[in-house]
Amino acid sequence: MLHEQYRPTTWDEYVGNSKSVATVRRIISKPGYTGGAFWIDGPSGIGKTTLAWLAARDLVGSEIDIEEIDGDSCTVDRVRELSDSIRYRPIGGKFRAVIINEAHAMTARAVQAWLTLLERLPREVVIFFTTTEGRQTDLFGQFDGPLKSRCVCITLSSYGVAEEFALHAKTIAEREGLDGQPITKYKRLVADNKNNLRAVLSEIEAGVMVA
Repeated sequence: MLHEQYRPTTWDEYVGNSKSVATVRRIISKPGYTGGAFWIDGPSGIGKTTLAWLAARDLVGSEIDIEEIDGDSCTVDRVRELSDSIRYRPIGGKFRAVIINEAHAMTARAVQAWLTLLERLPREVVIFFTTTEGRQTDLFGQFDGPLKSRCVCITLSSYGVAEEFALHAKTIAEREGLDGQPITKYKRLVADNKNNLRAVLSEIEAGVMVA
């Protein structure tokens, strides 16, 4: 699928939210950085998981040291397994990274287990939580505030990305032989999909921009 085929593999390929991206890069490149946790929230298709992967790759020498888990699979037992496994030294480089996608799907009990783990997180381990519901104030009840207070909170916004997304989408369509419309049509497509770049690329793949 186009959104997978053209998923950014370098920072230069990432589109939108330049200030938030710069914040993450500044933190992980700081001399003496020893790991920690990030809470990345924003609307669907804005690039949360991609941001997490780019940061993880910057820190980790080999993708064998990066683990990605869906939030609804991140049970109490799974957190405990992670707690045991991340105590081993990285295989390919200096850091190990864990990405929890759709973190809002975790149960309160799982979040409570995370609170314990984050309090004694080994050095050179980085956790990335991504969620579309990060602005909810009572996501995990009494554990909501304590979890986020243990993370660097990064918010990705759909504001101001429409033109960048439209240009990026048109470039991909041209490369794939799926283009046949002016840039104004791409801007309308991005607006209709509420700045969800993944959804935009899915429509392009279905041929909506072919003349």
